[in-house]
Amino acid sequence: MLNLNYLNIIFIVRIFIQDTPRTEKMNRKNSPKSGYDKFVENIRSEKISPVYIFTGDQSHLIDKALSELKTNLLGTQDEMNYIVFHGEAVTGEEILENASTMPMFSSKKVVIVRNAHKLKAKELAILEPYFESPSPCASIVLIFSEGKAPKIKSKKVQKFNFTVGKDNTISLVRDEAQKLGLTISIKATQTLISLVGEDLKELHNELVKLSLYRSEGTTIEIEDIEKHTRKAQFGDVFALINAISKKNKREAQKALLDLEEQGEEPLSVLSRLIWRFRLIWKAKELADNKTPKEEIIKELKMSPGAYYYLSQDLKKYSYQNISKIMKLLLECDKKLKMSYVPRNFHLTKLMTELCNQGK
Repeated sequence: MLNLNYLNIIFIVRIFIQDTPRTEKMNRKNSPKSGYDKFVENIRSEKISPVYIFTGDQSHLIDKALSELKTNLLGTQDEMNYIVFHGEAVTGEEILENASTMPMFSSKKVVIVRNAHKLKAKELAILEPYFESPSPCASIVLIFSEGKAPKIKSKKVQKFNFTVGKDNTISLVRDEAQKLGLTISIKATQTLISLVGEDLKELHNELVKLSLYRSEGTTIEIEDIEKHTRKAQFGDVFALINAISKKNKREAQKALLDLEEQGEEPLSVLSRLIWRFRLIWKAKELADNKTPKEEIIKELKMSPGAYYYLSQDLKKYSYQNISKIMKLLLECDKKLKMSYVPRNFHLTKLMTELCNQGK
């Protein structure tokens, strides 16, 4: 005869298993280590490489990885030996010279090359001999945030991909919330992603805001997101997107002014426009491939209501239109980061260009 306590234990375990959301268990099971996790493991176990190649579009994870590398090699205060270049404005010789010279008042230095995809082939070729015989005092990080990184045969080069799979985004957002002392339900997480997109930097920023303005308690629910995210900010962003879809320059400029008055950063507005048109392209491909509506909604992680409004835009833009728009958005991104002209000037000009597309 079985012991009563043993039966109780089995009963409790069964209840626990049944009550654990199936999607949450699947997320845990199907969440392989990301490039960021692998990189941090290597750094913390002191497996430091002289040359790194970073790929992927999650700038938030790339920045965290760079911070981890800097802290490990230089501490938090040493800026003198932390050198940052941009691929469009540096030569291979400059990178080589900085990597080869001894660090100042330190045993190590870190040389970062952002936008390495913009390095010309001849500049990259200058670096290849260095990859085989790198300085023991330096770590170079080449960040290819667009396109594919070139094939480099040297075994001394370590590569990490900072692209996050669809199945991992939810768990990463929940991890970020936990670091802020919060919990967020899966449905609330899906709602947040449907509004903000999958860029972890933007999602992190929204979680910080929610941690300040949420209702009482430490759990973020859908109501908190609808109250503090959709109404405070995204209503105006979607008003801007709708005005662009209608080719209405006056409405677009008004929506842009409203966002400026709220103190919204131009780069933040631009990132949401980029995300929206990427979403339109993706939805258009799925629809053209006769994917059922329910599958499209699941793939895009959207609510049926949000997909209804997105589906209206699928009819307004051809692939050629979207391609031209993405080019304009990326050019504006570069100008916002590099130009000394007031940034609202570039966005205002962009609105006119976007409203002219497709005419």
